[in-house]
Amino acid sequence: MYNRHLSCWLIVLLIIFHISQASTFANKVSFCWKFRVHIINALSHDNDNLIIHCYSLDDDLGEHNLRVGDEFTFKFGRHVILTTRFWCDMKYGSDHSKTIDVFTENIGDKYCCHTNKCFWSIREDGIYFSNNNQSWVKWYDWS
Repeated sequence: MYNRHLSCWLIVLLIIFHISQASTFANKVSFCWKFRVHIINALSHDNDNLIIHCYSLDDDLGEHNLRVGDEFTFKFGRHVILTTRFWCDMKYGSDHSKTIDVFTENIGDKYCCHTNKCFWSIREDGIYFSNNNQSWVKWYDWS
């Protein structure tokens, strides 16, 4: 009789644990499932076109030539099982090029989750990040 009650309690505890984990996962998925990445050419010279090529392990978004003030935007849903990562090769002029992560699980969870948007402003002095297109923080230098 004792073993039977113990088994029932263990099953109840396992069910409660499973439900709590599913709830945590559902919250993460529902609030941080879909994202939009914006890459903005904020260079100051009219003749400074920004050439970008963005991709993930699954998707090649192609090469894009952005004039000053132009923006390239793409949206996606996070992979439920595997990690999601997008990076972009960026180049302007003859001596400025850089490859950066524009989305990782870490960036999404820590910085973009509450707006579901990641903004990147490409400038002469570096590459800036924002999650609201208003407050910018320099994340990368060109060198």
